[in-house]
Amino acid sequence: MTDDRRSHETSSLRKFFDDHLHLLQNHISSLNSHLQDAQQQADEDRQIVEKFVAASNSKMRAVHGYSDKLRDHVRALYSHVLQIAEQIPPPIDLTLDVFVTDPLINALFVNNIDIDKLFESDPEVHAYLRSDNHHQDTVLYALLTASKSEHRTLGIGMLGEMLIRELPQQVVNFSSHKIHAPCASNAELSSALRKYLFDRVVAMINQEMTARMTSQAFTASKETYESRVKSLANPTVYLGALIEYLEIPEQLLSIAKIHFRLSKLGIKLNDNDKQSANEFDIHELTWSDNTKDVALQIARAR
Repeated sequence: MTDDRRSHETSSLRKFFDDHLHLLQNHISSLNSHLQDAQQQADEDRQIVEKFVAASNSKMRAVHGYSDKLRDHVRALYSHVLQIAEQIPPPIDLTLDVFVTDPLINALFVNNIDIDKLFESDPEVHAYLRSDNHHQDTVLYALLTASKSEHRTLGIGMLGEMLIRELPQQVVNFSSHKIHAPCASNAELSSALRKYLFDRVVAMINQEMTARMTSQAFTASKETYESRVKSLANPTVYLGALIEYLEIPEQLLSIAKIHFRLSKLGIKLNDNDKQSANEFDIHELTWSDNTKDVALQIARAR
């Protein structure tokens, strides 16, 4: 065997081992990254579960393995809330002319003065602006909610080319405007929106479970040991009932995108009606108690 051939085979063998060593190192690196991601996910899940338990019923901690039993359900609920938050459009800039240029804002408020009054009177805005950390912020970001109501009435309208009196009409009104989670940036609002939605869902879950416990205690004819063991006052029973309640996150919070075409008086118009109209979409949240909120993100220069 010549020296050149021996050198070539040695080089090829070295390359073979180097390639496999490099591949093995990549596999190890990928595995370590996967393990780190899994650990990070587990830590995040644990934090979410603990916050959920603290906000709902801390007595569940007396149940062995409560965190493992709740993890998948709370994670599913949290992921669902994140998906809801992502469906709410980016902030609308409440500039001086937005009442004229944005049909949604035009429909939600009577005029610019009402917008000013909302920011001047809202308690969350007051508390935020009084904070030393935020009194110099130039833009305020927040979540705005309002209640929508509809009722039928008789009015004057056009039917084709004819003016009709006592025409059945559907009137849409928006009221009870509130500002939530004021903050200083769009990024902060994104995080604050998710927190607001999740915290409110948890609060309503707690309210429902408390109502069940109260009803159960009220209807019990006599409190025996056996009845106490089977009641929601027993952390194990409570945990089981709670897990069952969490099975379908969509029943705890949902969102719907609804298209409207309204006259300046808030009357629903059909597509054939030629009068001036506000045409827009709203995003309406429905909570577990069937209350509904129109939700939009806003930004307002100070």
